[in-house]
Amino acid sequence: MLKGIITLLIFQFLGECISKLFELLVPGPVIGMVLLLIFLMIKKSSFPSLDSAVFLHLRYLPLLFIPAAMGIITQIDVITREFWAILISLVVGTLVALVFASKFMDYLTQKVEDKNEL
Repeated sequence: MLKGIITLLIFQFLGECISKLFELLVPGPVIGMVLLLIFLMIKKSSFPSLDSAVFLHLRYLPLLFIPAAMGIITQIDVITREFWAILISLVVGTLVALVFASKFMDYLTQKVEDKNEL
């Protein structure tokens, strides 16, 4: 499991370095997560210590939502003032994500069907 935690920390560190080096608005952990995804896609598999480290962190994931909930409570005046902009962006963003995900699933399904026909 130590190897898995070290792997997660290395990718987070790389993401932070890239974010700071290029002065990106995207947080370093997000960049690190994308790099980890690319690494796992190239490798085409995970390893047991990474799996156990990820499952350990996923068990405590709900605790990470407490600060976000507190932020909502402390910013209620801003939220009420910008309610319509927030609502419209949530609806439009959800629809865009839904359309993209459905088109991507159609593409992948068609690709699998074409592969099975051969």
